[in-house]
Amino acid sequence: MKKYIADEKKIRKTMIDKNIKTINELSRLSGVSKPKIYEFLNGNTPLQTTFVRLAEFLEIDPNELIVEVEEDEY
Repeated sequence: MKKYIADEKKIRKTMIDKNIKTINELSRLSGVSKPKIYEFLNGNTPLQTTFVRLAEFLEIDPNELIVEVEEDEY
């Protein structure tokens, strides 16, 4: 089964490129709550309006921040 998650590496690289040092700063600048940002970075589904807002702030197409992974089936 496939699962779509946020590309943590791309988000963190863009933060570095934009000289954003912390999740707290990213949250403040983007208007996306810290808990939501942590959810995205920890593999929770990014298909939410807050994810789109974060992508727009980072000036990245939201589709470029989503990766497909195989989800373990139990």
